[in-house]
Amino acid sequence: MRYLGSTYIAVAILVLTFVLGAYVDVRNEDMHVRHLGINTRLERIVRLEQELTSLLSGAVLEQKIMRVSRYDSVNENLMATVSAVAELSRELNLSGDISVLHDLQKGLRTIEARCLRHMRAGNWLRARAVLFEEDYVLAKKIYEITTESVITALTEELAGKARRLALMRTAAYALRVGALGLLIWVGLMFSRRLSSEVVEQARLQKTIETANEQLEVSVRQRTAELEAANHQLAALSSTDALTSLANRRRFDEVWEIEWQRAARLSLPLALVLIDIDEFKSYNDHYGHPAGDDCLRRVAATLAAEARRAGELVARYGGEEFVLVLPGATAREARAFAERIRAAVEAVAMPHAHSKASDVVTISLGVASATPRHGADAEALLKEADVALYLAKHQGRNRAMVAV
Repeated sequence: MRYLGSTYIAVAILVLTFVLGAYVDVRNEDMHVRHLGINTRLERIVRLEQELTSLLSGAVLEQKIMRVSRYDSVNENLMATVSAVAELSRELNLSGDISVLHDLQKGLRTIEARCLRHMRAGNWLRARAVLFEEDYVLAKKIYEITTESVITALTEELAGKARRLALMRTAAYALRVGALGLLIWVGLMFSRRLSSEVVEQARLQKTIETANEQLEVSVRQRTAELEAANHQLAALSSTDALTSLANRRRFDEVWEIEWQRAARLSLPLALVLIDIDEFKSYNDHYGHPAGDDCLRRVAATLAAEARRAGELVARYGGEEFVLVLPGATAREARAFAERIRAAVEAVAMPHAHSKASDVVTISLGVASATPRHGADAEALLKEADVALYLAKHQGRNRAMVAV
């Protein structure tokens, strides 16, 4: 009877480990789906925030109140996405960070509401001052940093949970090995008393070994799927979903790296801000699906031109793109920008309501400098932005260099 009791114990351990394995697989799948949903929505939040800023900046710079007609719908979409992230992160350690992110958004919306009131009152100078004041710029930067920290925390939590699930799998394997050893011992004991049961015991042992091998194959497949999911999450965090270019977060990382490298080596560094001319009119006339296709075709044209090592094309927000040109002087960057402008115009996408041309065109703002240690990288961005504004102000479909 004592051998029979040992058999029961071994079988119970095997059943327990199979149940534990199934639980680990379910938890792993749920964790993957939940984290992928959160990460996707965090990227959407970043994109919608950039769109809100683009709408306000465009309205202020062009002094056209119609530029912010989509502000409420974009903001409503942003709030719904934030609520979805809060719901998905309720059981996670990110709930506190999401709450902070929500509070920062409220602060940004408050400042933007002031800007909107001034615009609707026709006070464009005051609206511009509110939008570009230090409090708002600082709040935006803190919000972007917080968003990046949430995405980092998400990745770390995913890795931590994966490690804990791996430990549970290891424990299940160890228990199975122990159970298998116990069953073998019981078989040997019974073989001394009942030689007729040896054949049946061998068959049982073979069955368990086969099941264990199949389980190992399944575990390897699951591990490969998890690694692929991790690579996909990393790619999503740095790629714009619509255009497949680098996103704003990736641009910020590369821009900081190239700025420090140029300062260290005393090399020139150029930046080109690019804006699709009359894009709102294009969207209104041809529809948003056509507008998305236009963004993708322009993005593909830009990517085809920027092929040298170190060059980066990123979607800056809305219909704006940015190009980083390490080692380029203002003259070289101006020539490169003109080549890009001509390439986009040569695509010949019809644009019936453009004031600049009867095809889709772009305006470009170029700035170049040799960075110094301690200098502000944002200053070069502002110079390129001013040059872009001048290009649009002087008729669009042209490249202007910051003076």
